[in-house]
Amino acid sequence: MTNLRLAASILVLLLSSCAVAEEGPPPPPPPPPFTAELAEGARGWADAGLKAEDYGTGVALFDAEWLFGTQMMTAVGLGQLILLYPGERAESLPKMEAALRAMLSEEGLAFDKKKYKGLPITRRLKENKGSAALLGYGGLALATHRALAPQHELSVTEQAWAEAISRRLKTGKLIETYPNEIYPVDNAALIGALALHDAVTGEDHSAAIKAGVKALKRAVDPETGLLIQAMRANGKALDTPRGSGTFLASWFLLRADPARARALFDAGRRELEGSVLGLYAMREHPAANADRGGDIDSGPLLMGYSVSATGFALGAAAGLGEQEIVEDILRTVRLGGPLAVNVVPGLKAPEGGGATGSHLGDGILLAMVTTPGRP
Repeated sequence: MTNLRLAASILVLLLSSCAVAEEGPPPPPPPPPFTAELAEGARGWADAGLKAEDYGTGVALFDAEWLFGTQMMTAVGLGQLILLYPGERAESLPKMEAALRAMLSEEGLAFDKKKYKGLPITRRLKENKGSAALLGYGGLALATHRALAPQHELSVTEQAWAEAISRRLKTGKLIETYPNEIYPVDNAALIGALALHDAVTGEDHSAAIKAGVKALKRAVDPETGLLIQAMRANGKALDTPRGSGTFLASWFLLRADPARARALFDAGRRELEGSVLGLYAMREHPAANADRGGDIDSGPLLMGYSVSATGFALGAAAGLGEQEIVEDILRTVRLGGPLAVNVVPGLKAPEGGGATGSHLGDGILLAMVTTPGRP
């Protein structure tokens, strides 16, 4: 009888161990509820067949830029989501690729092509100038995808764009977005895209990245530490230093130059941090230019506070490990987001829907909240 009980006990243990082995490790945790809502919204917009006419900014160029930006941010956000939460891959990767195909379509690239006398970027890749926004923002989206699917056919395009970026940054000059129009934040995008390319492929473009960072320093305002928003090709400032460009540049530089990303973020906090209606937010303009209004980059300002500057500060804060600031901005987004979507021209989607009611809003916020954090 004793032997029978012993045999039964051993059998129970064996069956238990087999059950544990079959179960395997626990599945990765799902994303937090708000992140999941943003992801669901971004997936919905990814293959919704968006057109430039779906944006009502009042300026055709801005509508086309926002279409490209929606697709680019959607792709980056969904890619970062998968890297943080691998269980999201099956549902999100096809949508990410749909956004990338739309970004690379004729309509997706139209904003840049029109500024270069109808010549598409494929005809200008081997130049060492121009198209900073297209290559920088788009290159970051493509490199994010390559991190997930290195053998995919899109990796060929990503490689060509990375080489085009390197060729431009090596000049040591600030690269034009459009002829005779330099936007330093777009140069930060070039730098960030190339740094991610190197991290994904193991290639070394450190010399080009360093040259780009050195050039970018020339666009930092010495008094405030903020990034000048716009310049002529000769280096003459067309605009003042501002929050939206400064915080977005900080986000782009997280991988390439964490110290520079930190410097821009800290300058932004020092010059622009505050609260509006009890909510944490960032102003668009420093004190010396506090009476200036908003524009397409900042959105309408509420007591000087900017939708764009605050949203981009969220991503920079996440990447720099500033979790308390992340939570403060998320509270602002949850409470003030519906107001922002309704007052910023072109931001509200015609059909509504998504987490924010905005195609661009869902994409940007998903990219910001899924930013890989630093220790």
